[in-house]
Amino acid sequence: MSLQNIREQIKVILSGVDGIGVVHDHFRFSNMDTKFTELFKDADGRINGCMFSLDKNAKRYGMGRRVEKARVFVIRRFTGFQDGSDSEINFDNVNELIGDAFDTDDAATLNGSCDNIDPDFGPMSGVSGLQMEISEPRWFSNMLCHYAELRLCAVEIID
Repeated sequence: MSLQNIREQIKVILSGVDGIGVVHDHFRFSNMDTKFTELFKDADGRINGCMFSLDKNAKRYGMGRRVEKARVFVIRRFTGFQDGSDSEINFDNVNELIGDAFDTDDAATLNGSCDNIDPDFGPMSGVSGLQMEISEPRWFSNMLCHYAELRLCAVEIID
């Protein structure tokens, strides 16, 4: 288990969600709007994608002085707003599918790359799986988009 493996498995799970669009496993940025927008265009040429990055971490010593690490990832999703086409409903439905993807047995350990996604310590103590913290309209490269921030905590126990 390692941070790299955890990051890879989060990307694998996210990429398997129908309708998620482009998935980046790190924070993307460009000071040119057109270049930034291109990073998040799906196969249909629409803004539809996400990026995730390590947001916080915590460490404690468990029984027998083994190290437990809780790593919190923030997933930022963007989808172009299309008034009259139920884009908000579709956006919400994909967010639900993402949560469902992390609720499967294999995903609860990020395909074996961590011990669990149910932290009992650290910044997300007491919650299980994927959490949505923000869902609102935002401007994204001069375009109105649906925006969500989702958080996931991967717990790794190091013997």
